[in-house]
Amino acid sequence: MIIDKSGKLFGKINIIDLAVILAVIAVIAGIAVRFTGGAGKLVTESTKIEYKVCVEGVRKYTVDALQMQGAVTNKKFTAEVGKITNVEVSPAKHRSVTADGKVVMADMPERYDCLVTIEADGKETSGGYFDSDNNEISTGREHEINSKYVHTTGTILGITTK
Repeated sequence: MIIDKSGKLFGKINIIDLAVILAVIAVIAGIAVRFTGGAGKLVTESTKIEYKVCVEGVRKYTVDALQMQGAVTNKKFTAEVGKITNVEVSPAKHRSVTADGKVVMADMPERYDCLVTIEADGKETSGGYFDSDNNEISTGREHEINSKYVHTTGTILGITTK
């Protein structure tokens, strides 16, 4: 028999110990497959990526700095990762409750919303878009805009390739 009276396989290994060893091997194999990527990391050629970032509730100073456009750099200001090509400005709004309990959108005094268009050289992969500094560019993601004139954060609303 393969299993003896004491529950050991070939008289040497306990069945529970064998099950634990197989579970550990399965977990290690799963982790290896997950982090080595397999077929999901197909990289296409470099491409021009244009994306729009919504920066909300900023002061006139920030609007003026964004409108100066120019290069967008990485967080350490060591490499250019894109260029601001357009800035659309509108009065900032916030939700406000009226005396009768209705929710309305009211203007925020001296605050503005900006839709900033950034053009960057990047890569398109099966997993998404990445700028030249390998930062992910995806819709809904918070994005820092660093330039010679401004440092602010907004939400990416849309991405197109050229």
